[in-house]
Order: sequence, then C-alpha cells, then structure tokens
Amino acid sequence: MSKLYYRYGTMDSSKTARLLMDAHEYNQRGESVLLFKPVKDTRSKAGKIESRVGLSAECLEIHEDLNIYEHVSKLVYDLKANISCIFVDEAQFLSAHQVVNLRMVVDTFNIPVMCYGLKTDFTGVLFEGSKALFEHANRFEEVKTICREEGCRKKAMYNGRFKDGKPVFNGDTVAIGDTNLVGDNYYYVPKCSKHFLIDFMNYEIRERDGRLG
Repeated sequence: MSKLYYRYGTMDSSKTARLLMDAHEYNQRGESVLLFKPVKDTRSKAGKIESRVGLSAECLEIHEDLNIYEHVSKLVYDLKANISCIFVDEAQFLSAHQVVNLRMVVDTFNIPVMCYGLKTDFTGVLFEGSKALFEHANRFEEVKTICREEGCRKKAMYNGRFKDGKPVFNGDTVAIGDTNLVGDNYYYVPKCSKHFLIDFMNYEIRERDGRLG
C-alpha cells in the first residue's frame, strides 16, 4: 500500500534538491509524477520548484482554498491521468485540511505522496502544515545538515531568523527569506539547539535592556 511521507529539515539541508532528484528518478523510469508547491513560497518563480544548487522543475501551485483531493480526483477520473507519485515542496505552508486531502489521495488512489519541508518556524514552533503531517503521515525522515555557527559540527535543528546581523524572534511567522543576506530582507541560519537558544537568550537581554532605557 502507498504511504504519505514527510521529509523535513532546516533550511539549506537540500530538501528541494532531493525532491527534484527523486522526481527525476521516476521520470527516468518512464513514470508520471505530479509536483506541487504552496503559493506562499515566493523564493522561487511562480509555477517552478527551484533548488539552490540549480535544479528546477515545473509544478502546480497550491492556493489557500485549493482542495487537493478534488484536483487529483479530476485528473484521475476525468483525464485518466496515470500518476505514479505526488511530490509537494515547502509542505509546512499547507493547511491542515490540505494535509488531510493528501492523506485521502493516498488512501483512495493508492498514490504515494512525498512531502518535503521545514519542521518549525523561526521561533521553534511547528508550522500548521508540518504539525498536520506529523499527525497524518505514515513515514518520517529527517534531512540533516549541520549548525552554521563557526566551529560547530552539531546537527542543525532550528531556523534562526536574522536581520542586520542579529537574530530576530518577533514578526510574522511567514517571512520568506533565503540563507544569504539580500538587501534589507530577513535571512535564515540553521542552528543547533545550543546556539539557537543562546541567540534567543541574547535577544531577550537586548529587548529587556531596550525597554529599561
């Protein structure tokens, strides 16, 4: 029986590159795949899944009100599409209802669904989509990378948000950025638990001292 998979990791852990390589393997075998990404992902071009290593592929976009189950049903029943696997990038941006849609796709059509995304936001809290995937997926796999703190070789667990060289722990949950500083945008740095929490404590100290004058 097919399964719903969730492969999760921090930013810069090559999740998207892995998705594109996995999809390519299906294509090499002559099998048809369906690629999705939420419209909230504006880091790559509309209608494209793009990795930092230069790989890319066309995809369908998931709007907030898209019923994925109904969409796949039309492809299977009306267009007689023969889909061997479905891939979803940036799955943390899915709604809980859309994750249930994917669960229904697996159970109804026996199509495996491979989701790739972040586990937690910049404060260490689960995204709606990742929380739902941990509730409904069959299989989980952590895509690992190391902490970017100089000299540290521990596993990265968190996505630290930075601006002007300093960690930030307030603001909107979804603020699209990259792992490199671009203009005045936020950027993100994968951190182990130790260095993420040190950043958090230093941030709280700065905020407290600022409030005290």
